[in-house]
Amino acid sequence: MIRPHPPNESPAEKPCHSGEEGAWVSPWALDEEWRDAPKAKRGSALFANEAAAPQPPSTPSPDAAPAPQAAPVIKKTATAAESPTPRMPVLGRISAPRAASDSLRRANSWGTLVFLSMGALAFAFIAWTYLEDEKTVGFDQDLLLRPPIDQAPTISTPEKLRKFLDSLKSLDAPAERRPPWLWDTPTLARAMQSNGVALDNLRDLLEDADWHPHHSSWHAEDMGSDPRWHQAMLLKQVEAAYLSRRRLEEDAFTAAIDLAEIGWRLEQMRAWPSFYQRSLEAHMRAAQTLADLLRQTKLPENTLRQFQRQFSVCQPSTEMLVERMNASYVHEKKLILGPKSGENLDTMPGGVQLQRPGRLLFKPHATVRLFAEAFRQLRDEAKAPLAQASEVQLKNAPEAGGGIKPNAEGGAYFMQRMKIYTPLPAFLGLARARGNLIITLFAVRRCIAEKKALPSSLDQLRSLHFLLDVPLDPFTGAPLHFEPSRGMIWSVGNDLKSTGGRPTEPPMEDATEPTLEIGVAVANAVK
Repeated sequence: MIRPHPPNESPAEKPCHSGEEGAWVSPWALDEEWRDAPKAKRGSALFANEAAAPQPPSTPSPDAAPAPQAAPVIKKTATAAESPTPRMPVLGRISAPRAASDSLRRANSWGTLVFLSMGALAFAFIAWTYLEDEKTVGFDQDLLLRPPIDQAPTISTPEKLRKFLDSLKSLDAPAERRPPWLWDTPTLARAMQSNGVALDNLRDLLEDADWHPHHSSWHAEDMGSDPRWHQAMLLKQVEAAYLSRRRLEEDAFTAAIDLAEIGWRLEQMRAWPSFYQRSLEAHMRAAQTLADLLRQTKLPENTLRQFQRQFSVCQPSTEMLVERMNASYVHEKKLILGPKSGENLDTMPGGVQLQRPGRLLFKPHATVRLFAEAFRQLRDEAKAPLAQASEVQLKNAPEAGGGIKPNAEGGAYFMQRMKIYTPLPAFLGLARARGNLIITLFAVRRCIAEKKALPSSLDQLRSLHFLLDVPLDPFTGAPLHFEPSRGMIWSVGNDLKSTGGRPTEPPMEDATEPTLEIGVAVANAVK
């Protein structure tokens, strides 16, 4: 209950009383709640001057008499000399948490710094692993070709070759895809008439004494990959078959030898890898055409001897494939590094300075080293005494898949490009087998033409001087199989097994058993 003040007494002038009458008590002494605070806090430095602090007021008892009025207190401003010494604030209760917080912040700062440093180091290592592309000087000196530079300012052979390919007309070939010597005569005649200009252009091309295989003009255009080459080679087979049908046998042999010469000319080209592929194809078609002509020939021995010599000169060789591997490495290096490859700028493929894919995970120099190792392996495989029976498996082939790797795109590019080259040693082995079979058949037909009898063995052909050396089977290193009674000569082929020879049409089409028929009926007729 609140008691009203006396009329002449204001609340500010009302004195506070304790239980004893007349004793003055601080108003704060009447508030008992502050005493409930913990003793640890009350005894701290914050309450060191508790006695001097104003006492909380106490609530006056309803029965207590009113206290006498206190005299007014006049506040006196202390001078500088009389002012009390200021006390430093006591931080006992709040300093400990703040110090702990500062220590925690410092610890967190060091941890963040260490974490960021480790992250920066990891990023630098990863960046170095994925982006560093070390340049190695002189690692490919054994692969670089230094052929004599052709000083001719311009040459006409590339233009003649382009003119020949452009003049080819579509052949009216039978739907059965049979070889031309099995076509009927009217079909052969129509094919010859429609391509008279192309044959004249090819004759002009072959009469060129020097094709300048090392000239920079061959690098301007990849004419070896022109799809019309297949039609051009078929046309020469058509010509040989047509001339043979007209009893112009010597001209027919000349057409077949022209096809072998085309292969020999293309084999010497160093500009594009497609030239070597077309070379092996031309050799195969020349051998198959000569096989058909030889099994029914009636030419004299001296004429056959001349054609045998011409064909032997055009045979594909291991030495040319070794040079082709070196030239192919230089070609791939120029595609990747462009002018930085160190090669002449006028020999850049197609005039393009750089054709490598512009991808993140592609290291040019590391990819070039992959090509160098692969071409060394292919070169060694080509030098092996025996022919390769299958496609070469690269020792340094990058593993497929496996996530993101430092040179993943370079490895994929390398594997895609090497698909052109890995079958070449096996193709060369098969071409050598076919060539040795044809040379042997030439010797047998010469023996028949002169001696009027079949030889009893291949060694007899050497003793009769129809062969300088007995041709070997490149797949085994042993002499070719020869059976006069059956009238067949064959190689074991790329399966390395002999099953007695299997004649095919066109001849030697089966890679597992390339076989030639001698023409025993003709041989018996001339006995």
